[in-house]
Amino acid sequence: MQVKDRSLFSLSWPLILTFGVGMFQPIMDSWFLSRTSEVAAAGVGAVLPILGALFMAIQAFSQAGASIASQYLGGNYSRHARVTQTMIIIGSFLLGISMTLLILPFSSSISRWIGLEPTPAAYAEQFLFVTAFGFAFRALQTTYTALIATHGLTIWNLIGNIITIASNAFLNVVFLEGWFGLPQLGVHGVALATAISWLISAIFLGFILKTKIHHKNQRSDFKRIRVILPDWIRIGLPAAAEPFSFQLFQIFITAMVVHLGTLAMTSRIFSANLAALAVILSVGLGSGNQILVAHLVGAHDYKKANRRLHQSLIISCISSFLIALTVALLGPRLMTIFTSNPEVIQIGAACLWCDVVLQPFKAANIVITSSLRAAGDSSFPAIVGSGMMWTLGVGSALFLAFVLDLGIIGLWLGMACDEFYRSIVNYIRWRKGRWQTLGVM
Repeated sequence: MQVKDRSLFSLSWPLILTFGVGMFQPIMDSWFLSRTSEVAAAGVGAVLPILGALFMAIQAFSQAGASIASQYLGGNYSRHARVTQTMIIIGSFLLGISMTLLILPFSSSISRWIGLEPTPAAYAEQFLFVTAFGFAFRALQTTYTALIATHGLTIWNLIGNIITIASNAFLNVVFLEGWFGLPQLGVHGVALATAISWLISAIFLGFILKTKIHHKNQRSDFKRIRVILPDWIRIGLPAAAEPFSFQLFQIFITAMVVHLGTLAMTSRIFSANLAALAVILSVGLGSGNQILVAHLVGAHDYKKANRRLHQSLIISCISSFLIALTVALLGPRLMTIFTSNPEVIQIGAACLWCDVVLQPFKAANIVITSSLRAAGDSSFPAIVGSGMMWTLGVGSALFLAFVLDLGIIGLWLGMACDEFYRSIVNYIRWRKGRWQTLGVM
């Protein structure tokens, strides 16, 4: 059975579990860091959006390339698909190295730029410096994951992520507790465990790509790259720009939270880890739908692609709302995983109720933008979405937080407004159908 004929559920359920397991890594890191110091957890958490911006750029480039490969596979152009795969493996690896070289010189300055106090800033610097050496491995991990999913072998992504989490957890204990005669490494240990787990996962997924998909780099592939490269740049650059802009928006929000004080910052970091649970299903469905849409666009079956989009949209919006509601109801109890401070628990629980409003619109954006990118229409959500984010989104957040004096609650609701604006505009774009003319074939 070809990938385009698979059901949304058969492709998505391993991806849902993959992202579900993946969500445990930042939660687990926050938990281990909180055992060291709540200030350490808050400091590292404050700079995670910066890493998120870099990783989402890599992921978007990888998924854009994978969507091109999917279109070729859907149209039965296997050679073009193989060349595309070779291109994005090499390109993503080089991109990861470039980001390492970008971050290392500024690791001591970044935390201060966003306004952290000296103590949490020192912890953030330590984490950034060590994890930067693992960016190339993270890039390969992300790329292999996208390519394996393109071929419909999503179960292997789940296994790869389980290996990542298991190795990360084990190494966290080793480095924090000083097992095997090692010193207790604190924040350095958490960062080192993260980087090594990326390496382990990249090795495993690379093995799967070679043995299960039988991908081999051929000398002729490198000559063909120049033919496909323009499409990758056309689709990939805007695809990377939009999530990168979103993460910069998150950095802006983080800076505003820092302005509100350490208590608000700590509350936001812990509640954001829990809120991330609500997006698992929509991210998995969006990724599965992206694979299907790309294959269907390659086969020129636009009606079925449209049906797949609406099916995924309905399921993801409803499910994300219900999960966010469940997390909010259990909020005070869940917050005790990270802290016993009653003020932090109270503020964090309130943020989780704001997330109930946010998540349906966020789910809609995930599904719609991933489908537009899969079809080759990545410029619109990048340009229009980013523009709205930095005008209406920022304006709403600042107005609610500081004019109406709602503080961190206002910032969270401002993010919900941003997702609402962009989801409406992106859906209108999909309905107009211009994406049907922007494929690579």
